[in-house]
Amino acid sequence: MQKPKPLDIFIVAEQFRFAGKLATLVPHHPSLKIPQLAFAHDQNLPTATMVCAAFSLELYFKCLIKMEKKPYQTGHDLKKLFSFLGRRNKTKIKKYWNANSSTVISDVRDGFMSLGIPIPKVNFEYCLSVSKDAFNLMRYIYERGIPPGAGWLGDVIVEGARQTILDRHPEWEHKRQIEPQPRTSFRSTFYSH
Repeated sequence: MQKPKPLDIFIVAEQFRFAGKLATLVPHHPSLKIPQLAFAHDQNLPTATMVCAAFSLELYFKCLIKMEKKPYQTGHDLKKLFSFLGRRNKTKIKKYWNANSSTVISDVRDGFMSLGIPIPKVNFEYCLSVSKDAFNLMRYIYERGIPPGAGWLGDVIVEGARQTILDRHPEWEHKRQIEPQPRTSFRSTFYSH
């Protein structure tokens, strides 16, 4: 098996991050009412959004691990992958989370209050722990649902991991996979061939 390069991992992580964001924006954003996307305007795609976000975080962590010249890690457990990161990268991600997590903290507290159950200490560790198996759990949500204490609270962690990579390699922000070209069964007049 070929050993993946950090940039290659980053590019794929970006694709899943963008796919998750598009799955949220296209159905609900008023300025994205593009005729070719009309089939998606009434869709609510939270599961797809969370699966894409969780997988992007997994890949950003794997990219950082490779950037640190550590052995390539397999698996989807986000907490375990985070534990393989060096202290400097962990600190940067947590610092980003601390500066940008007020909405997550508020949403979690509101959710627990509305259920009338004790509110946990909502911090980075809590959100990572809840999200650690999101890629597997969300993909198969139709089989088992989501167990208590699990789910997805990792959006800010995704952005922190991404920013940590871009702080070191700002030139990567606009790197894209160029081959193979995507093909779809949806015919479009939006793009010329």
